[in-house]
Amino acid sequence: MSGATREVIIQLIEETSWTERAKLVERLGTRFSVGGLATSEWHAITDAFRVALFDSEPLVRRVLAESVKLARDLPRDILLSLARDTAAVAIPVLEHSPELSDIDLLALVQGGAPAHRFAIAGRRHISARIAQALTRAGERAVLLRLLSNDGAALSETMLHELLDRFADHPEIAETIGRRRLLPVSVGARLFAAPSSRDSASRPTLRVVSDRTGSLG
Repeated sequence: MSGATREVIIQLIEETSWTERAKLVERLGTRFSVGGLATSEWHAITDAFRVALFDSEPLVRRVLAESVKLARDLPRDILLSLARDTAAVAIPVLEHSPELSDIDLLALVQGGAPAHRFAIAGRRHISARIAQALTRAGERAVLLRLLSNDGAALSETMLHELLDRFADHPEIAETIGRRRLLPVSVGARLFAAPSSRDSASRPTLRVVSDRTGSLG
């Protein structure tokens, strides 16, 4: 461990100002995310992260989550601790971390708060399994974000189920209709016999034949 890194870790432990601790955590997180660390430095920085996980100021933990959200070799105990934290802390990791598996995400969907599910619904890629779990809670904001996410694998069956389940919520159908690609049967259901009055406001229909039952 370099002398500079050692000094930063000592400062993190002893610093009384949360803003200064946040700056130190950001420095460590940025250094970690760049990579190329010697083994001793890697261990020193991750030990400092574990200290930051217990910081009483949520903004310090949020800075940590933001600075390591894309890191590929973050220890799992640190990753999961951040992902399970309050939503204000966890959002960067939930939305962006490539290291969260479907098993991790499923547990977070089932055990988290609506804000955790909302963050997960914005991930770049969402499997059909996670998409199904997100729809079960029936939270409007989560559903709308999920349906707006073209990286979510929403099957033909799932889309029909949502149209049935939320028949009294036109914003659900409208959001489905704006998806980049739609199974033919869903498009036909949404755009059947449009009246001349509202046809101008309908989104352009882009459908695909979905023989596999899922869309990526």
